[in-house]
Amino acid sequence: MSVAPPGPGDHALVLATPAFYILSATFALFVAMLLVLWHYHPSRKRGFEGYLDAAGVSLAFLAFGVALVVLLASRDPKGNDTAFALYETILTGYWLAFAIPVVTVGSSVQARSRGAIRWFIPSMLVAVAMFFGLFAYYYAAA
Repeated sequence: MSVAPPGPGDHALVLATPAFYILSATFALFVAMLLVLWHYHPSRKRGFEGYLDAAGVSLAFLAFGVALVVLLASRDPKGNDTAFALYETILTGYWLAFAIPVVTVGSSVQARSRGAIRWFIPSMLVAVAMFFGLFAYYYAAA
């Protein structure tokens, strides 16, 4: 099976959906929490580190999801099968619901063991595999 790069096609890629609003609001909430922490406690290094330990993975995945969907929808409002599969992989939420906790656990185990238990990279590989698995599912359904 040959997969074309994302481009113009027949599938509507709109941002005016409840799924995109929820994704964006969740990302905005994490950013707002970070800004409030920084504003009210600018010299509290441990607080900032604690926030990044607890929310860093979530923030990164949410930022990636929002950026990918916005890029796809703004570049080609009517996308091809590849663009649609990427769009669906993010906005259905299944991938984020799986990947965020898996990578958070992997990151936490590695951080708490001071690197003795290297789980971060394997957990990222599991998240990437799940992404491509869901992408293949939505691509086949497109």
